[in-house]
Amino acid sequence: VQGQGQGQAQGHSLGHHQGQPMEQSKDEKECNEGEVGVAGNNIPNLSTMSLDELKQLDRDTDFFDDFIEEMSVVQHLNEDIDSMMIQVESISMENETKGTHLVELKRRLSDDYTALKTLGEKCDQLNKKYMKKSEEYEPQHIRELLQIAASNADADCDRHVENFLNGKIDVQTFLNTYQSSKKISAERKAKEERLGTQLSALERAGI
Repeated sequence: VQGQGQGQAQGHSLGHHQGQPMEQSKDEKECNEGEVGVAGNNIPNLSTMSLDELKQLDRDTDFFDDFIEEMSVVQHLNEDIDSMMIQVESISMENETKGTHLVELKRRLSDDYTALKTLGEKCDQLNKKYMKKSEEYEPQHIRELLQIAASNADADCDRHVENFLNGKIDVQTFLNTYQSSKKISAERKAKEERLGTQLSALERAGI
């Protein structure tokens, strides 16, 4: 009898729990209440509006637009859009400023390139002149010039002798021109000889 009583008590208790819904946890209640609160803040409650307002909402587009604009979610979107537009405008102005600065840098670069090109051309011209002068004043070249000058002076001496023998010039003229050409030839030969000696010494020294 005692066992049957305990079984009936357990069945009664189980039936009692099965007949009633299970209570929600505290976290679930807070989550549901939060969702309802957010929805209530973002979307106006249509049940609070009168029938005339609902009809006007359906017929009047301006009234409908005002109704939508007053929704907090729409206001937040508008604020976000305004903020993004300000940011876009700021970025656009910054890009414009940088574009102007970039154009100025390109102009300066072009000017510097033109100036550098001009300096390069002048440098080439000066280098050519320097090379030409270097060749002209090169010891071996000077020696060759002295040899040519001495040879020309000797040729002048021979021509003066020929002119005198052919009776084209008198004795005094012959003596003057012959001595002058002979002097030039001797000077050129002396200089060429000294320069040749110096060049030979430098060559032996390995310079």
